[in-house]
Amino acid sequence: MRGIVTYDRRDLRVLRDMGFLPGGERMGAGEAGARNLPFPLHVFYEIKSVLGRVEPPLPGAHNMISCFGDNRAVEADPGLAAVGPDGLRAVRGTPYFDWDWVCPSEPAYRRRLLELVERAAAEGIAGLRLDTVSFPREGFCRCPRCRAAQAASGLGEEEWRAATIAGFVREALARAGAGRPPAPPSDPGAGSGPRPGPRRGHRDRLDPGQAAGDGSASAAGGILPGPAGRHGGTRPASSRPLLSLTLYPDPYGDHQFRRFGVDVAQLAPLVDFFVVPIYDLHYSTTYWVETLAWGFRDLLGDTPFVVELYALNVDRKALLKAARVADAYADGILLAYERAPEALAVLEELGPTPARSRLA
Repeated sequence: MRGIVTYDRRDLRVLRDMGFLPGGERMGAGEAGARNLPFPLHVFYEIKSVLGRVEPPLPGAHNMISCFGDNRAVEADPGLAAVGPDGLRAVRGTPYFDWDWVCPSEPAYRRRLLELVERAAAEGIAGLRLDTVSFPREGFCRCPRCRAAQAASGLGEEEWRAATIAGFVREALARAGAGRPPAPPSDPGAGSGPRPGPRRGHRDRLDPGQAAGDGSASAAGGILPGPAGRHGGTRPASSRPLLSLTLYPDPYGDHQFRRFGVDVAQLAPLVDFFVVPIYDLHYSTTYWVETLAWGFRDLLGDTPFVVELYALNVDRKALLKAARVADAYADGILLAYERAPEALAVLEELGPTPARSRLA
């Protein structure tokens, strides 16, 4: 996979004119051949950011929704903020947090997010990408609502948190028009042998649909789709857009589960691929990029993932080196926030995804 991540409307105009989004004078989104690219180009556009700004859905693109990161919502209702040990609120100005976090079990806020997912999915989009889909960090959330929901579930705190996040993702999948059949077997690509599923899963401990924060995971239709992301780049027959989910760049041990309430073993069957942002302003060294990318390949096993690199005003040679290092382990590269023509030029030089990639 090759893609561009943007929130800038000017980029959208450029990409339409180039034929990578509907509405321009040339061919439609994602079709190889526009500007003679030797690969499909995927456009990722933020329709809801952590600032709380909401834009109309963008047809032909992967629409990005920052879920539980929302400055505007917490400013309007401070009671929405997630609460941690010793009453620490997950908001800007306190240790650890760059934006405000909404409690993931708050039912009215969840409903608003799911309504946005449904509106976007109805607009002919290429995909939905869910960002900030987690608890803020370990020990969150311990507000009265979460304590009551956990007690009613009969689960330990960590298991309940994972069930809450998985329940939300399952609801989002249902709203996006799930019900796809299991993916057919296919050749995973040259040089790629059988790979294990995500390791260190916790889904055997609980029924994840039974302990979501507002109790509505199973009310969303009880849909348990067949495994996604194990289809060697071919998309299962389905009317829904591709679903991806952003992971914090920490592949070590049980950190996703223990820090954020993210159990990749529960989530992998629900998504088509994961996105891992690995950001730097310079990429003057790349050993750490390789370490993280390889760590996620081990962690996620059969489930595809792409690495997102920060590209704005980054030296082109350094950015290309980092992209090539990550490309050796990931299933694709996304370039974030550089102007579209410059990002396209870097992707052209990087070239098509390796033959082993499981994403087109």
